[in-house]
Amino acid sequence: MKKHRFQTGIVTLCLAVLTMTATGCDLIRASLGKPTSADLAVLRAAREAREQAVRDSIAAAEEEKARQLIEEAAAKAAAEAAVVKRYYAVAGAFRGAEGAQFFIEKLEENGLKVKTFDFKSGLKVVCLEGSDDMDDIRRDMATLKRLHLAPTDPWIYDTKQKLHKEI
Repeated sequence: MKKHRFQTGIVTLCLAVLTMTATGCDLIRASLGKPTSADLAVLRAAREAREQAVRDSIAAAEEEKARQLIEEAAAKAAAEAAVVKRYYAVAGAFRGAEGAQFFIEKLEENGLKVKTFDFKSGLKVVCLEGSDDMDDIRRDMATLKRLHLAPTDPWIYDTKQKLHKEI
């Protein structure tokens, strides 16, 4: 009888081990207060969600930084375009935009950099690029005279006269 009990005990023990193996030890883990496989899956999903949130945050920050760089570059370009130098060699002044545009194209075809001002009087004034140095302006005037592009003699506009509309 003892032998039969012993064999029954061994069979029961084997069945218990087999049951615990088949259940992935969740029963043992739960009885020890440890997380089960379902608990671990929830923790794993939560960790993956946090990691994805961090990746999304980094991507959004990089996109925002790129957008700011583009805006800063555009603002800098606009500010540089709006910078008014002290002196300009004026090549011509026009009442209509069409005549001014035709003249601008003629100057640019000859490799000259052009800037225009709208004067308060209504004239559209076509100038060469401009400078704070009067010697540069004298060279620009000599270039205009040499190329015979201006409809009249070129003249110097000093922006401190404030004849132009504010940019």
